[in-house]
Amino acid sequence: MKLTEEMKEEVKEEQMNTKTEETIQEEPKAKKEKRDNKLKEQISKLEAQLKEQHNEYLKVFAEMENTKRRLKDEAIKDRRYASQKVIGELINPIDMLCKIVNSEAPSPEIANYLIGFQMITNQLMDILKGEGLLEIEALHKEFDPMLMQAMSTEENPDFEDNCVLKVMQTGYMYKDRVLRPAMVVVNKINKKEEKQEENEDVK
Repeated sequence: MKLTEEMKEEVKEEQMNTKTEETIQEEPKAKKEKRDNKLKEQISKLEAQLKEQHNEYLKVFAEMENTKRRLKDEAIKDRRYASQKVIGELINPIDMLCKIVNSEAPSPEIANYLIGFQMITNQLMDILKGEGLLEIEALHKEFDPMLMQAMSTEENPDFEDNCVLKVMQTGYMYKDRVLRPAMVVVNKINKKEEKQEENEDVK
């Protein structure tokens, strides 16, 4: 009986030792899992920061590209329309010169002067046309509010309604821009009278 008690004690000791060993083994395992979880959290945070910085970089890069493209377009536009201001300021005096040289001379001497001025005027117009100046063709054309300005209206049955009957001031384009609209008189046929005449003809 005494031996049995000793054996029981030994068994208890062995069980206790086994539990202690398991506890010692479990402690490092728990620490490792905790450390792994912490590392995973740090990695997730770093990945999120990296993604955010990458998105910021893409935004900045896109803004820089848009700015470069806009500056390039503006530079091209500036070169294309570089002469617009000068040509715009020259139009009125040259227009007056054209009217003078195309008027009737009161004497042969003045007629000779006008011939010389006509040559100079033609040369100036050729230079301006070479720079991109274009005359707006308006006479007997359909009225275009984008290129013309109606100063008054008249009624002329020989022409279509909304047709330009007279050009009071020549209009000019500079390349694809309206430098000065043409001042015109537009034909406006009375539609009511036309309908009345048609109704009378039917009767």
